[in-house]
Amino acid sequence: MNQGMFMSKQWRNALAAGVILASAAGAATAQAEKEKGYYIGGNAFYNEVFDADGTVTTSSAGGIGALGAIPVVGDLLNGLLGSGLGGASGSANFETTYDRDFAYGVTFGYKFESPFRLEFEYRQGENDVDSISGGGVSLGSDSALEVTSMMGNLWYDFSAGERLRPYIGFGLGQANLDFGNGDDDVTIGQLGAGITYYLTPRLALDAGYRYSVADDASFKDAGTETEIEYSAQSLLVGLRYNFFDAQYGVQDADGDGVSDEMDECPGTPRGVQVDSVGCPLDGDNDGVADYLDQCPNTPAGAEVNAVGCPLDGDNDGVVDADDACPNTPAGEAVMSNGCAKDQAVILRGVNFELNSAKLTMNAETILNDVAATLTSSPGFNVELQGHTDSTGSDSYNMNLSQNRAKSVKNYLVGSGVESSRLTATGYGEEQPVASNDTKEGRAENRRVELKVLGSDTVAEPMSYDEPIVEEEPMVEDELMLDDSAVEDEPMVEEEPMVEEEADEVMMDEPAAEEEYQPYEMSEDELDY
Repeated sequence: MNQGMFMSKQWRNALAAGVILASAAGAATAQAEKEKGYYIGGNAFYNEVFDADGTVTTSSAGGIGALGAIPVVGDLLNGLLGSGLGGASGSANFETTYDRDFAYGVTFGYKFESPFRLEFEYRQGENDVDSISGGGVSLGSDSALEVTSMMGNLWYDFSAGERLRPYIGFGLGQANLDFGNGDDDVTIGQLGAGITYYLTPRLALDAGYRYSVADDASFKDAGTETEIEYSAQSLLVGLRYNFFDAQYGVQDADGDGVSDEMDECPGTPRGVQVDSVGCPLDGDNDGVADYLDQCPNTPAGAEVNAVGCPLDGDNDGVVDADDACPNTPAGEAVMSNGCAKDQAVILRGVNFELNSAKLTMNAETILNDVAATLTSSPGFNVELQGHTDSTGSDSYNMNLSQNRAKSVKNYLVGSGVESSRLTATGYGEEQPVASNDTKEGRAENRRVELKVLGSDTVAEPMSYDEPIVEEEPMVEDELMLDDSAVEDEPMVEEEPMVEEEADEVMMDEPAAEEEYQPYEMSEDELDY
């Protein structure tokens, strides 16, 4: 194996080692820096060529050719051919030493959002020949070796403090070796390591080491071929300018006082108040930050729109959570509960004591809220409607529903609502909202409704002022209380009394607790 082949493998092995080294570093590094962008740089190298052995080969018919024109080299070749080869064809080795000298380079690179940098490097340098020896000949020289190279480098940066970034990597490219009057283009590679120190987020100081090795350069002329090896090492110092801000120290990209590492809301606008994890404050916990919230005191649990205001599906000015009539036609004037003229709402939970028009305590609590609604809606008159199921006689049901509607009116008047705004009307069993054939349906039909009449429109009350007469039996309810029944008003056979349904006649106040357990409603749930 000749020496050229050995050197060719040498630099390939060096590059392979660099790849392995960079890969190992990737497994050991800390979290990648979150920065990316282009950069440019300039470097100065102090270069030493430390391996520059050569071989000269000639034929007996050839002379030393153009290399003989190189000062001293021609003398050396003549000496080698004379002493080493005896004037015959063949080859001889020689050694060259060079002075240490400077080289200069520029770089253009891209920093990925990871520890890696990809870089193009252009470098040019010259080392004067100090001496050439071989074949018993040793001469001084005033010749020089000029090397111009272009390489692609891959560097891997580590974090070692706020501003300090050690790095390692390798490069591969092409070099032109110019020696005397001959030159050759060869493949060149390098391994490198260094330290980057950031003077500012964009300007960095670079100091490092490079080891370079190239294929043998060959110079041919006439019957003579000369090959020289090239290996060099250098120290460098340079400056690099980033077209992006390097991330070092405690980072706070949005300036909210919470470091990026702890910031769960990294895009917060400048000046917005944030909590301990960097997220904008949300005082009412509606999911809309205070700086965007146009309704900052939304009740807990209320659904809101993009600007933090409770939803108002029918756009009547009453939010859905408080709207007892959520489908009001557009443009209609509404009361504070969201109901407009000709709309009605069932007063759920307004029940009465057994066999009576007396309100239960739970009903009075609900009617207090109804009174507040009417007081806050002075431009509206309403009708209080009493309804029953079909159990019992028509006349009894009509009388009972009227008295219970009047009981609701009296309570509201006592709570401060003007009597002139209220009409109490009993409808008995005439307007069912569910089937009377089932227990559940009859329970729905026993109800009190509030219907909006609008301003200056009060319905003529029906005349049911007389009390509940004893001659009108309570069919099911009274059968439970008294075994006697009034013969002139017998129970209809189509609805025979059974014990479990005896409570249904009481129109909103059952005797059986499991069917009519009072239901405490919040303001948000109240459906007028």
